[in-house]
Amino acid sequence: MVWHYFRCLRRLVERLSHIQDESERKQEISLCIILAVTVVEAFLNIYFRVIVSEQAYSQHKQRVLNDLSFNPWPKSLDEKLRNWPKDILGQTMDLGSGTPKAFLELKKRRNRLMHFSSSHESVCVPGITINGLADSSVFDDLETSDAISALEIAEGMLEEMFRLRGVSPKQIPGDLHLWTGKVPL
Repeated sequence: MVWHYFRCLRRLVERLSHIQDESERKQEISLCIILAVTVVEAFLNIYFRVIVSEQAYSQHKQRVLNDLSFNPWPKSLDEKLRNWPKDILGQTMDLGSGTPKAFLELKKRRNRLMHFSSSHESVCVPGITINGLADSSVFDDLETSDAISALEIAEGMLEEMFRLRGVSPKQIPGDLHLWTGKVPL
């Protein structure tokens, strides 16, 4: 699934330069941001399930399965990012700098695209009243570079997780290819 989601994300990013209609382009950019956050969470869920199936990490298997279960709800993405690397890999992800910080900012932007901000203002014109306007400026401000950045941040989060796992720098491009389909340079 991770590979499929990344393929879809790359396809969306590649198509942006061919879209002339500004509204359609912004729609595709917003999908890129939403998908970039989604693919990182899907990767974390699958990657840690794979890790805990290995003998060295098997003591954490039930914890990961519990964190992913709908009993009552799966753990949040923030909880997984904060706790799984530390508790399972023995490595802390620095969420205050670099790619992890950029990812949390991307996640905030995704949340603003999904939830918007509503006001209690109303607009009245003859025959129509609109109550509680939504601030859609986050959508209106989208640029093609936002989609490109979202893809790069998502790939960077996988690279960060590989580093925390102890994957050698030479092996990271191969692992990124395996998980995302990105061909090493």
